[in-house]
Amino acid sequence: MLNLTAAVAVPASASAGKLSPLLIADRLITLAQDADRAGYSATAERLIRLVNRVFDEECRVGQA
Repeated sequence: MLNLTAAVAVPASASAGKLSPLLIADRLITLAQDADRAGYSATAERLIRLVNRVFDEECRVGQA
């Protein structure tokens, strides 16, 4: 059973602008760890691949 009592919603503000790739990666890694602990290994692996894509995209944007 999914436990959402510890979940914390962080409101997006208009002044926040673009989220940092590091922050996005950190959130995705946390989700992957939670998924793995819950027995969703395939989902955890997909989330980690998404983390890699976030940094790959950031490298391409930085080189342009």
